[in-house]
Amino acid sequence: MKILFTGKGGKAGSWAMRGEQLGAACGADVRPMASSAGYELTVVVKKTPPELMARIYGEWVWDIVDAYPQPQSYAWGRTEAINWVKNKIKQLRPTAVIWPNQRMRDDCDTGIPGLVLPHHHRLGIPINPIRPKVQTVGYEGAESYLGSYRAILEQECARRGWRFVVNPPALADLDIVVAFRSGGGYVGEHWKSGVKLANAHGSGTPFVGQPECGYLENASGAEYWAQAPSQIATAFDWLEDQGGREAISDRFRQKAFPVEQAAAMLKAFLHEL
Repeated sequence: MKILFTGKGGKAGSWAMRGEQLGAACGADVRPMASSAGYELTVVVKKTPPELMARIYGEWVWDIVDAYPQPQSYAWGRTEAINWVKNKIKQLRPTAVIWPNQRMRDDCDTGIPGLVLPHHHRLGIPINPIRPKVQTVGYEGAESYLGSYRAILEQECARRGWRFVVNPPALADLDIVVAFRSGGGYVGEHWKSGVKLANAHGSGTPFVGQPECGYLENASGAEYWAQAPSQIATAFDWLEDQGGREAISDRFRQKAFPVEQAAAMLKAFLHEL
């Protein structure tokens, strides 16, 4: 089957992972803003601008990861968010939908074929050596999303003599990775893909974060969920123990979800359509 992966493209991490990396692992052609002419099936990743959709013909599948407008959607309530997705599916009429997590599918499923496909972890991700003592805590992603959490994290780290860094060269440079989002609303709490936890699993780096659905659905059981400052402090106190961190790293590695595994799931689904 000749398959095209396309989308708006650009520098977004979701396009790099769900478009370029996953498409390549599926043996598909990957071309941003491309026409589906000559392909048996097309996968459109994320955004669906009109100038792209005018080039899509025949059978096509929508990978709806992060397809909603951001940050505008973070102000939506549950009903407004669900209505936006269902109306888009009705308007665009894809053959099938790839969902980033089960909760989004449960909320928005219209009855057409679908696959829940979590994010795979980053390609070639270094494995964390787990140093004897916690020294560095870090966050990967858009710094603006941390909001008020940044000051809380910096304060908790400073109190222990640790460093707090944003976007380190590698997760393996960290002793703890954190994932917090300020003001994500219903969409952020329930529909985000959980890629930060996937990368923590892949690298074996202990994880502290908010209990978003994308994280909870793919958890190893060794994560530490925190929201209030007191819960972050408790999580850091617990993770100072060397033995606990080593056990977490082992459990995380067992949950690693490489792109090859994601591609196998997706190819099986696409060939059944």
